[in-house]
Amino acid sequence: MGLSALMGSAQAQLVISEVLYDAPNNDSTEEFVELFNAGCTTVDLSGYSINDNAGSFALAGQLAAGQYLTVARSASGFAALFGSQPDISGMTLALGNSGDYVQLKNGTSLVDQVAWEGGLSGWSLNATNVALARATFSSASNQNDWQVAANAGSPGSGPLQSDCGGNETPATALANGVAQTDLGTAAQASLHFYIDVAQAPLTVTSSGGSGDADLYVKAGSAPSTADYDCRSINSGNGESCVVNSTGRVYIDLYGYSAFSGVILSASFDTGSDNGGGDGDTDSYYASALGKTGSALKAALNTILQDSVNFTYSQVWDQLEYTDEDPNNSNNVILLYSGRSEAKSFRAGQTNDQDAWNREHVWAKSHGFPSSSQWAYTDIHHLRPADVSINSSRGNKDFDWGGSPLSESPDNKTDSDSFEPADTVKGDVARMLFYMDVRYEGNDSTGVPDLTLVHSTGTSGAQLGDLCTLLEWNAQDPVSAWEERRNERVYERQHNRNPFIDHPEWAQAIFGASCN
Repeated sequence: MGLSALMGSAQAQLVISEVLYDAPNNDSTEEFVELFNAGCTTVDLSGYSINDNAGSFALAGQLAAGQYLTVARSASGFAALFGSQPDISGMTLALGNSGDYVQLKNGTSLVDQVAWEGGLSGWSLNATNVALARATFSSASNQNDWQVAANAGSPGSGPLQSDCGGNETPATALANGVAQTDLGTAAQASLHFYIDVAQAPLTVTSSGGSGDADLYVKAGSAPSTADYDCRSINSGNGESCVVNSTGRVYIDLYGYSAFSGVILSASFDTGSDNGGGDGDTDSYYASALGKTGSALKAALNTILQDSVNFTYSQVWDQLEYTDEDPNNSNNVILLYSGRSEAKSFRAGQTNDQDAWNREHVWAKSHGFPSSSQWAYTDIHHLRPADVSINSSRGNKDFDWGGSPLSESPDNKTDSDSFEPADTVKGDVARMLFYMDVRYEGNDSTGVPDLTLVHSTGTSGAQLGDLCTLLEWNAQDPVSAWEERRNERVYERQHNRNPFIDHPEWAQAIFGASCN
């Protein structure tokens, strides 16, 4: 989204880029606010002000395109902390440490804002002794555009770029599925590429090397940090973007910090069998075909490890695609209730208990409580679910019996287990079979060996009840919805759920435990 979309006016080129509200030594001398001109022309600051919940501070002067401006409470305190002088000192705002905000205004019109610790509704950022830094542009009301810095800030510099369009250097053509290797550049510099896409979607990934390369992709014209169709800004170089466009697509690798040795690949389906997608999957499972028992499980584990890892915030967007209502592209289908719900009506945007959130079907407390562990964000078992129904399920095992839920009586629960509706019993079982096979504690995902067991009331990296799940797999066959979702997850995460493609493999791997 470009900055013109941010505010709907030419003045939207000016944004807040960094704030130090809880300083490491002395708030009254070290606090500062930084602005950035993301446009292509100089901005006259007359009429602009920065504001918090207790006052306003008028700005003056000019800010050139692509430049930062620091506004500090004390020139001497700022200099002692950063070794340089601020552009403007004497800021009269005294930023609160336990819930406040900074708003940039042009006259009385809101241009941009950032808040922390509940200073504005929906904002929960918390930065003690370090700065809040804008990583990208989305809207003036999106805290996901912000991150907690590793230090007190880097006033006068940062990852933001002017929204002027075009590449500074010629772009390199990419061939479908052919990786570019050993890529590198300096901090705040970009490498530019393009690919001509015959069939959507296009999947772009970067990996390997050292440093921190961020990925920006845009169809039809060159991207920037302010204008893109897809961005991936994980820490390090494990990035992935999917763009549903044909024609020429432009790709930038941007140095959030200097990087080297990075591998970049862009690929799209040409219509031939690639081991995934609609139709025959034999080539994808080639090394597993003909095996059974532990040999089959080991072969599938190796196949499934070739996948993409998402951040937890990226999961929202992934689920809006994988679980999209086929009859209403503005909605997602909720697990357990089967209700079609607006994509925008999600937890965090509202406190309504009928909103949807991200249900970990394999409860995250059973083996992977940290978002840095890959299973925490594996979208094969993450599903949109009604907040209150998700709460009723909690981290219980799955089994028969219990009392019907008043909101959704096809689902039942008791003290140690949850029974989903008949229409999704098989779906739940096949997601859990996948998790047991995918995560064996033998890779670098940080996830222990996840194990399905024939019991309830489990703890640690176990979940039950295995034998009930085998019954459900047989009772509720694979549906067209599951097949569609499996294809969409494969597009995004690059691995498949083998128990949707081959439901008979559940008995071949787990059946002996229940005979």
